[in-house]
Amino acid sequence: MTPQIKNCIIAASAILVILASCVWIYFTQFKTTQYNVGLHRRIGQVLAEQAFKALGSKGHIVSIAIDTKEWPELKIQLDAFKSALKKLGQYEIREYELDTKDQPKYGLGSGLSGRRYVRTVKKNEKADLFVSFVGAPKLSSEEVAELGNKPKLIVESRSGENLYGLFQDKLVVAAVVSRFQFPAPAPEKPHTPDEWFVKRYQIVTPDDVKILPKAE
Repeated sequence: MTPQIKNCIIAASAILVILASCVWIYFTQFKTTQYNVGLHRRIGQVLAEQAFKALGSKGHIVSIAIDTKEWPELKIQLDAFKSALKKLGQYEIREYELDTKDQPKYGLGSGLSGRRYVRTVKKNEKADLFVSFVGAPKLSSEEVAELGNKPKLIVESRSGENLYGLFQDKLVVAAVVSRFQFPAPAPEKPHTPDEWFVKRYQIVTPDDVKILPKAE
């Protein structure tokens, strides 16, 4: 083996080691810190606490979500939601996963349409409460009428959009919404899951309808 070839092999090996290190750093450091585990666990717990307030210690609950493969933080929320419910009471829980057909509108706190919500309700007519992890549906008057007895709904939403009408129609009993009132009451530099939740999110109930943006 000539010195030139030997040097090329050494150089190539060094490059491969550097690339492997970069990949390792990305997957173990950067990718895993794209979301706050404690915060998302707390969101799931809060949704469960609101379900308890709406139903008491028992009932039939249907969660509405999407495939968590591309949304690991959603899996954290769902797991925390179910775990908290087990501690709060005796509930029959059904997980309903929407087929997104790869549409980009679906995500954590967004995507649920009025039509998809009505279909989900119709498929689960014995449910006492629906909990949407994919936003608040915008319902037409026809869709509201189609719902009939107006099942209780709790939502996680990226914004207050659609919530005013849902509360007015007495469809939503509580919502966990990305914070829209500032300054947040949490410390400037939050440390605990509760502090992070208060900084990033807020709970909206029927008593808070006046603070929500009205639909145009």
